[in-house]
Amino acid sequence: MIKDIIFDFDGTLTKKGTNVWKKIWAKMGYDVDENSYYKSLFYKYNNKEITHQDWCDLTCAKFRDRGFTSRDLIEIADKVQLLSNVQDTVKKLHEQGCHLHIVSGNIAPVIYRVLGDSAKYFDSINANDMHFDENGIIDKIVGTKYDFEGKARFIENYIKIKRISPQDVLFIGNGGNDKWVYESGCKTLCINPDLDANSDDRQIWNNLVNEIEDYSVIADIVREM
Repeated sequence: MIKDIIFDFDGTLTKKGTNVWKKIWAKMGYDVDENSYYKSLFYKYNNKEITHQDWCDLTCAKFRDRGFTSRDLIEIADKVQLLSNVQDTVKKLHEQGCHLHIVSGNIAPVIYRVLGDSAKYFDSINANDMHFDENGIIDKIVGTKYDFEGKARFIENYIKIKRISPQDVLFIGNGGNDKWVYESGCKTLCINPDLDANSDDRQIWNNLVNEIEDYSVIADIVREM
């Protein structure tokens, strides 16, 4: 049985919906269509015109211009829903001796709030972070090193530190920013795939489950791997 499991967050542990970053841009009154500044930053990062931290800094400046607060972040986080039985499943996996981690392009305070008490079952939660000033207005976004290609680097480092085989590690994800994970040599499982996930590519994804609503099946899948 697999004992080391790395989870994505958006759409992997949560129900599908508009991602948190897009929700913030929209809440602040910015356009989020294909021709928007919001989208242009993604394309610039994707084309290596800016670094990941540049992306975060430019985003932070726009959010601060509109007075984005920690309270706004809480309101958005409270609308994010976990898939059914996520909490029971991660507890069960933890009790079976699994080491659980989250590697996500989401925002750490959002992940902790959505997971609630279940956050304690994860050995680490790796995501972008937000800092707020004394008035509660956003002051800084600290970008994660472990998104996009960085997800593979996280797993490579994890395997090296634990001195285990890559095949002892399972990554569970669903999106285009997960497509580099296979480079680490770990096992991969795509669930509830996004359109950009390349879910039919068996080099990227060893296993695929197109639709999961009840997360308890994950424990069964892990047991059989």
